[in-house]
Amino acid sequence: MKKIIFTILSFILLIPIVSASPLPDEVGVTADAVVVVNLQTDDIIYEKNLDKVEILASLTKVMTAYTVLDHVENLNEKITITEDDLAALWGFTCAGLEVGDRVSYLDLLYALNLVSGADAAQALALHVGGSKENFKNMMNEEAAKLELKHTHFEDSYGGDDNNVSTPREFSILLKAALQNETFKKVFGTNQYTLSNGLPVVNYTASFATYHGLDSSLLTGNKSGYTPEAGLLLASTATINGTPYMAIVMKCAENQKLTTHVLDTYKIYDYIAQHHYSRRTLLSKGTVLKKIEVEDSTISEYVVTVDKDINLMVSDEEFQTLDYDYHIVNVITPKNKVGDNLGYVDILINGQVVDTYGVYLKDEIFSYQEPSKIIVLVLIGLTFLILVLLCSNLLSRKPKHKFKK
Repeated sequence: MKKIIFTILSFILLIPIVSASPLPDEVGVTADAVVVVNLQTDDIIYEKNLDKVEILASLTKVMTAYTVLDHVENLNEKITITEDDLAALWGFTCAGLEVGDRVSYLDLLYALNLVSGADAAQALALHVGGSKENFKNMMNEEAAKLELKHTHFEDSYGGDDNNVSTPREFSILLKAALQNETFKKVFGTNQYTLSNGLPVVNYTASFATYHGLDSSLLTGNKSGYTPEAGLLLASTATINGTPYMAIVMKCAENQKLTTHVLDTYKIYDYIAQHHYSRRTLLSKGTVLKKIEVEDSTISEYVVTVDKDINLMVSDEEFQTLDYDYHIVNVITPKNKVGDNLGYVDILINGQVVDTYGVYLKDEIFSYQEPSKIIVLVLIGLTFLILVLLCSNLLSRKPKHKFKK
């Protein structure tokens, strides 16, 4: 049943998202790639290098948790930590698990997310997948189900630089994971004590406090870092009653390795200062252009919008709304239904945020040729006249004179 639910949610979450505005330079982030999503509407409202492939580092553990939740029925079931669970993890952040510890799958999920424990990740991989290789395949199968074409995993803890994704695809994964209440609870927890007495802490809130920021702003988060991947942070926050998700990748390093937190707070602060709402950029029925028609029974063809084009934008952005028209000036009866007649670019702050394609929807008749209807009528009348004539001839009686 759990797999069926996850599959259904996957299809729901893969509904295409409308175009987003580039992240304004004034926000001042160091991140190489960014995506900001309104979780209430599923709109991407800001992006930077939305489809650029980046190393995930410990953000990999989001897929580790997602895979575990899809395959483990009883999260309270306890397992015993073995030497294999802790092997070959030197140099990676660990929760502090020891051989012989009895912990539950739920314990390991908390250790996985809060302290980003590589030991918890590897233990989950071995006990759920049977082997690291098999669990890696399970992770990639989950990515395939979500149709993440540029996302790949090589291990469960993010140590391999071939654990990669894009901001767009990782946002799809995180949204899917957040549909699970257990993941959502773990993702939003900062402190937890495992059943073996081991405490685990998420230090993102502490980094925020260190910089004088509101540590309660983030409703959930998972961080990551390697020198190759840079600093990363996937987080959620509620601003003016609206839930948002922000993912920053490959942030520049500072002395305290907190740039990912600073970048994230800058983004949320910018959102808080601007009123966002879903607005109609092009209304259904709007006349875009009257195209001249040559050699036809009509002199002009009116192009109208056949659907509303909507986007989440702020008050300030909506004031900069503009259009760039690229529609043909003349058409003839040689044009067929479905022919592309051009397009209209929709711009916010001078940047294209969406494009509306224009196509011929009606047949253009030539005045040099009778219409099909007239031809059919004439054929019908001719046939009727012939029938009447034949009927009249057959009904006539021959006149004969007989002599006695």
